Formats: sequence, structure tokens, C-alpha cells
Amino acid sequence: MGSLQHGVERRVRKLMLCIGIAVGLLIIVSEAKAQEKNIYLYGKVTTINGDKYQGALRWGGDEVYWVDLFNAQKTSSDFLKFLSKKEIQQISDQEGGSSWLGIDLGVLSIWDDKYSRTAHQFDARFGDIKSIKPTGRSRAQVTLKNGVIVEVSGSGFADVGTSVSVYDEELGIVKLDWARIEKVEFLESGKTPKSLFGEAIYGKVKAGRRGFFEGVIQWDQGTSENNHNERFLEDILNGKDRDGDKNIPFRSITKIVKKGNGVDVTLKSGREFYLTGSNDVNHENSGVVIYDREIGQIIVSWRDFEELEIIESKNQGPSYSEFPSSTGLRGTVINRDGEKISGLIAYDLDEAWEYETLDGQDDRVIYKIPFRNIKNIIPKNYSYSMVILRNGKELLLGESRDVSEDNDGVLIFTSKDAKPTYIRWSQIDEIIFD
Repeated sequence: MGSLQHGVERRVRKLMLCIGIAVGLLIIVSEAKAQEKNIYLYGKVTTINGDKYQGALRWGGDEVYWVDLFNAQKTSSDFLKFLSKKEIQQISDQEGGSSWLGIDLGVLSIWDDKYSRTAHQFDARFGDIKSIKPTGRSRAQVTLKNGVIVEVSGSGFADVGTSVSVYDEELGIVKLDWARIEKVEFLESGKTPKSLFGEAIYGKVKAGRRGFFEGVIQWDQGTSENNHNERFLEDILNGKDRDGDKNIPFRSITKIVKKGNGVDVTLKSGREFYLTGSNDVNHENSGVVIYDREIGQIIVSWRDFEELEIIESKNQGPSYSEFPSSTGLRGTVINRDGEKISGLIAYDLDEAWEYETLDGQDDRVIYKIPFRNIKNIIPKNYSYSMVILRNGKELLLGESRDVSEDNDGVLIFTSKDAKPTYIRWSQIDEIIFD
């Protein structure tokens, strides 16, 4: 009997050991998969002569992540044709002009920018884009993941008409001019967890009363003229201390704290330096950009910046496959009379998809928030609106047509065949997205 019991116990121990090994292997595999997630741009570029280059991408001298924004100006909108002449006149009067008068609205199927003082910006994260096809020196055709095609102009924006660099596995870095590009197709790649251009800076930024933002970091957003910024751990923080010039790789840094006319820098080794005398570390810094997964893109001005803590994370951002195909903004609009109208929404007679962004500012902190991250929008006055995110965070935003009286209002499509309902911005009490 004792021998039989010992035999059973041995088999149970072996079984438990096998289960433990299996669980351990599952954990290792899941962690490996998390580490393999590629947050960096990847795709295939075809030239006008049919040559093809495939690999990690860098758009212009700047964008390298799927969460980076492709910025341009929309050249048309399909929503003006749903408005009456009276409604169009009201918007035109509101803008202080009459640029739409005399246009044959019966045949107008697009809202061309030459007919309106209203300029609608196109912002989409690269992860939401299927392909980009140059159609001129400063124009392009952008195809989204859901198949929607948007014609854009590069007027005032650096992302159209720029060069595209490809890290070809056989050739190394190939820099292609805009005029040589026939098409750029974006693709998923799980080959490497980091870009061959560098490894991302990831951390937490403290921005005064607004608290902390966490995500991939761009230090000193730069300008369209110099395009200067630091995005990778291999990049250098420049400054001076009492002993002279210091050029410190971000890889060595654990914390940067603003202090007076410079910053306190703490290295991973524990060494500390006070740096001044460079636009990396003083008021000439044009702002720190954070790509927060639950919010969007946030630009913290140097005045509002307090500190950056550089940390390690296995979940730095979404890979290409994690950006879902947009199906359309759907929700309920409540007007000033309390009437509720539900359906598909064209916001500001312009944004109709979840990938599109709402722009706004909290003082000098700038937000670009994908609509898929927004639950409620509540106009508060002529200049500001309360924006409530799906994670519960509340933001009072202004300084943008998306959240102020400059907004052209919304169209609600209650069904496929019914005429949409138009509500002017001044008549909106709240918008609740599904």
C-alpha cells in the first residue's frame, strides 16, 4: 500500500513539474512576443521606374513611429452638398466672408479649398494609413486602412513633398526624393523590436498641474526650418557645465529636471550634472512631444515642462496591426433644446472617422487626440470645450476650431437613405460617441 501511494505521489509531482514548465514557457513566449512588437515605420517604396525598396522607414528627417502624425491639408470635403444654401450662408457670414456666393451648389460635389476661407487639416497616424501616393510636387493621395482615399495638399506642411529613407536590408539606407516616389505601402514587420535608425526614448513627462504623460518621447520638437529633435537613445543631449561642453547620450540618462536657466541631469550611474547654454536645456527648447496611448500626441511647451524620467517599457506603443480599420464616428448629439439625435457623425463638417484627430490646447500644452480615444465633447463657451476621454480623463481645451465657435457644426446621418440633420455649433449641448 505504501509503495502504491509513493508511486502516485511521484506521478503527481512529475505532472506538477510538467505543468510548471509549460506555464513558464508560455510566460517566456508571451514576453518575447511583447518585446518583438514593432512600433517603428516599415514598408515598401516603389519608384516611378518600378524599383522597389523594403525595410524600416523614416519619413523626412522626423517621423519614425506608427503613432507619428502625417500632416497635410485636405483639398476637398464631401459634406457641404448636404447643407442648404441658407445654412451655407450662415457659416459664410460667421466667418466674415461670402466666398461661397455664386457657386452652383447643385453640381458641387466637393468642397474645394479655393471656395472657402475654411482650411481643414488632415492629421492621421501612420498606423492608420495603408499607402501614400504622390500626385504632384506638393500633393498626395492618402489611402486609409478602411479603403477611404483622401486628396491632400502639402501647403504649410513638411510631410508632403519630403524625402523618404528606407533601410534596405541589402543596400543600407536609401534616401528617395519625393519626385522619384510612385507609392509608399505600409506593412507590418515583426523582424526586430527596434528601428534600425535607433531605439526609442520612452518615459514620463511631468507638466505642472496637468500631471504626468507617459509614452514615446521626442525631445525638443524642433521647427520646420531646422527639423531638429532627439528621438532615439543614441541621440545626444547638448549643454555646458562649469567644466565645459557636455554631450550626453540619452541612453545614459535616467532623469532631466528643469531648474532655472538649465536642467539637472541624473545619469543611470548616479552621476549628476547641471547643464545650460543649449537649446536642448533652456528656454529655446521648442517643446517636448509625448505619444500617450490613451490620449494621443501631446506637446508640452518648455514653460510647462518640469521633468522627464526615462524608463524601460515592453509596451512602448502599438504595432501596425494594432491600428483598427475605421468604421465611422457614431454617437448621439444633444442640442440646446434637449433633443437627442443618433447616427453617424460628420464633426466640424470634416472629421468622419475614428482615426482623425481633435486639436485643442490647455494654455500652451497642445493636444492632438484621435477621436477613437474620445467619449464626450461638451461645448462650454465660445472658446472652450470639455473633452472627456474613454479613460475618464477630462480636458478643458481651446485655441482650435475643433473646440470653439469656429467649428462649422455637425451632420448626423440617422440612416442610409434619410437626409442628414445639421446642427450648428452654437446649438450643441453635448456629443456622446458610441
